[in-house]
Amino acid sequence: MRKPRRFDDALMEPPDALGAVDEALLASLRTWCEEGAFPVLTEPLRVASIAPHAGLDGAACGLDGSHELARMGRSRGLLWRVRILWRECVTQSGTQRGDPWDCGWWREGPLDAAEAFRPRRPTLLMVRETDPAVVAALLAALRANTPAFGRPVRVVAVSTAEAGPSRSGVYDEGRSAISADSHGPDDRGSTQPLWPAR
Repeated sequence: MRKPRRFDDALMEPPDALGAVDEALLASLRTWCEEGAFPVLTEPLRVASIAPHAGLDGAACGLDGSHELARMGRSRGLLWRVRILWRECVTQSGTQRGDPWDCGWWREGPLDAAEAFRPRRPTLLMVRETDPAVVAALLAALRANTPAFGRPVRVVAVSTAEAGPSRSGVYDEGRSAISADSHGPDDRGSTQPLWPAR
């Protein structure tokens, strides 16, 4: 039996659970996160950028189960959490579609936490707008350990800079860029819009 692992609060801080949920954003975010993750993990790491969006915290809380947990109440919520922990610690089955993700904002600073990071469950790491060189260093630290990721990791970087065919929205590095995680930093694919900014 494996020991339960805690949310990695050295790497990230939880999203604001009071944020309103934009259902369209949540649906698009979930779809993008789950691509290459289920039923078989074929893309351990995916990266995209998004224009600033007020609903990002709420969407992350929808993905990590915070809102569902609040609706369940104390006893049902506790049972739900125990069931998830039991499956993670005892069974050999991997993460299933619809299971809660670990979601949080990156705690900008030294890269030690990123270098040591191994996802305990599917993880969405959000990065507030910052120096592109800082984001590149973070991604390099994560990519270096991608072969050891047993769960999908998704990184969404907030950016007002033009990142693709239009000036707003979310842009995916593309499937060839995902393969670059294993084959080298120069094999980058074209960007694609994933959902509109609000």
